[in-house]
Amino acid sequence: MVDVAGSIGSVLSPVLEVGKWSAAPIWRQFKYLYNYNTNFKNLEKQVDQLKNMRDEVQLKVTAAERNVEVIKQNVKDWQKDVEKTITEAEQLIQGKANNPQCFKGLWSNYKQSKKAFKLKREDIDPLLQKEKEFDQVSFPTIPQDIWLRSNEDYLAFESRTSMLKNVWDALNDENVYMIGVYGMGGIGKTTLVQKVGGEAKDKLFEDTVFVEVTQNFDIKKVQTELADKLGVKFSNETERADKLYERLRSSTKIVLILDNIWEDIDLKTIGIPSKTDREGCKLLITTRNLDVLEKMGSTNNFQMGVLEEEEAWNLFWKMAGNLVIEFSIVCFLGLPNFYNVQIY
Repeated sequence: MVDVAGSIGSVLSPVLEVGKWSAAPIWRQFKYLYNYNTNFKNLEKQVDQLKNMRDEVQLKVTAAERNVEVIKQNVKDWQKDVEKTITEAEQLIQGKANNPQCFKGLWSNYKQSKKAFKLKREDIDPLLQKEKEFDQVSFPTIPQDIWLRSNEDYLAFESRTSMLKNVWDALNDENVYMIGVYGMGGIGKTTLVQKVGGEAKDKLFEDTVFVEVTQNFDIKKVQTELADKLGVKFSNETERADKLYERLRSSTKIVLILDNIWEDIDLKTIGIPSKTDREGCKLLITTRNLDVLEKMGSTNNFQMGVLEEEEAWNLFWKMAGNLVIEFSIVCFLGLPNFYNVQIY
């Protein structure tokens, strides 16, 4: 009798196993119908949370863009995925509202419930879990000097053509490290080197940095301005020159314009590499005095002279033309009280 029972058990055991394994998929399919309303409620709740998170991230993105920062690519990708997922979820929720609650709609209910469950678990939940990644949505950028973006203020005078070519050729010569432009004040040295520097950034160099030194040389001020434009951060005062030196020395292609130098400067005290350790860095200096350039070791120096008479008049009319016309009209009409002007 025991043998018979054992025989029956051995026969039924595989059958029961099959029944147990087949029942699980059946229940999994049935639960989508059973949890139809629950799945949609959970989906709607998660969609609302995702929308709130989307709006919070967008506020951060907008603030970063207004601060001229670069938005991280993973943030952009997330925003794109969120919009796509929200659209898909809202279409599914709207489909539920239009679905008939009758026997003919059971198959549709099953498919919608299953899709709602998977959309929440496989798409929305992972998107919500990335919230901590978006504390910082952007990278800070180094603003480009305005003069690099436009050369509208530059007037192409014939007497300046050879000067431009000489400076350009020197910048293009790998053996030249320091280039000097000298001449009397207000003659246009700064405008010329900005013109050349702007074009050099597009064609010869990866970056162009402009710093005005001025008569009252302040090494800390120059270092700070250099650091800001090069993206260098100082943790303490003693490392200023060293960090600037390494940044400029390691640059493959950069032209540094030091404008309006009044006296010879020990460049290493600022953090500017020497000729033998410069890698791809070049210096373009403006000053009023040739001896300043010579004391600093510059051998490629170009003197800027005054404009030709016709060029000077053209510049005068461009800069003050309207004022001259108004003054001439007033003088011609002989308006009373024109000279009776009180200056406060």
